[in-house]
Amino acid sequence: MQYKFIRSIQFFLIFCLCVFTAVKSNACLEDKIYIKAYSGVVVFSLELAKTLSEKQKGLMGRQKLNERSGMLFLYDKPHQVAFWMKNTIIPLDIIFISSSGRISYIHHNAKPFSTKSISGGLDVRAVLEINGGMSKLEGIRVGDTVRHPFFSHFDPIWPCDFKD
Repeated sequence: MQYKFIRSIQFFLIFCLCVFTAVKSNACLEDKIYIKAYSGVVVFSLELAKTLSEKQKGLMGRQKLNERSGMLFLYDKPHQVAFWMKNTIIPLDIIFISSSGRISYIHHNAKPFSTKSISGGLDVRAVLEINGGMSKLEGIRVGDTVRHPFFSHFDPIWPCDFKD
């Protein structure tokens, strides 16, 4: 009985070490974004939209988006950005992010196929699209901060630690 208890503790400690190492090593990868939300840190796997063509297509025509996934649109300089949902099949939360990595605006549950313009303000450096309703479900709000290598060039509020 005592042997099983000791093995259980060993297994638990090894598991915790593996989880901690995995989280720490993924802290600043291009295909992940971390959001410091009211409920804690939320992680999404990413596709990046860097080129004009990738930005124009976005998530149009997609039948679904995995629950913990999103598309991050990156811009060379801060400016006014507007999105629409033409040819987009799934509802999306559209999260507008400033150069410092602060969420400046969230448009919740953008309506599929809508041609209504959705603007995020004047100082937008990146936009994150995730499944509609996910930001409310996870407690993500305006003012929360994100962590991603892209923001490292702009004096971010929550910088990457490249020593990880």
